[in-house]
Amino acid sequence: MTAPSGLIVRDKPNGKRIGKIPYGSSVKVENKLAPYSVVDNGKNIEGNWVKIAGNNFQVLVDDDLTFPIDTNKYYAFDGFLTSKEEFIHQNEKIIAKFPALKDYYLATSFDVFAIKGDFFGDTIEDDLFRMIDSKGNVRIMILNHQKNGSQIYGLGGTKDPFEIEDYSLPILYKVPKGTPLWSNYEEDFRAFKDVPKNEIVKLNYDAFYIHESEACGGGFIFWKDNKWNWLQQE
Repeated sequence: MTAPSGLIVRDKPNGKRIGKIPYGSSVKVENKLAPYSVVDNGKNIEGNWVKIAGNNFQVLVDDDLTFPIDTNKYYAFDGFLTSKEEFIHQNEKIIAKFPALKDYYLATSFDVFAIKGDFFGDTIEDDLFRMIDSKGNVRIMILNHQKNGSQIYGLGGTKDPFEIEDYSLPILYKVPKGTPLWSNYEEDFRAFKDVPKNEIVKLNYDAFYIHESEACGGGFIFWKDNKWNWLQQE
């Protein structure tokens, strides 16, 4: 997927919006339907409406959705889709520019292994890769792109700030700026309405979320106060 903001999912071609699939997620196209085009940043993007598989667990349903969802009726515009092979190639070209990553390779067996976002608040888009290190651990490597070069930050391994050596949790996506970040577990589970205001974090830049697919374990990860921070999400 080439749209950094994600792929909008609807209940029928040009129909009501259900939510979106985050950038970098795999999408299975079941049927190609009517031609369609959109204008994106002044550029005409042509493609088709397509029916996509409804079992993608990374469809982020809109909070204000007011109608029932039929997972057999997920539709999207394919003008922002690319093949997995091309997506891998695009990201390997970026990685190849950094000699420090020569002993790592993309963890392409995961549904999501590359995302983009402004993770440091400088309005410059950064790259985040899920990669395998020389010991076989799944690592998160964040490339902080700056006006004068880039800096690499790594999560995972023996020096991980959260004592997580392996980031093989399957769900991974960007959390857009302004989204409330919070922990739903402090000695026990708690709802968002029960979280003290001083424990809710709102950033003017992006964070990311990683989690097990059908089990407890995961959290929000974000850069603040010159370090990586974690808020638990069970």
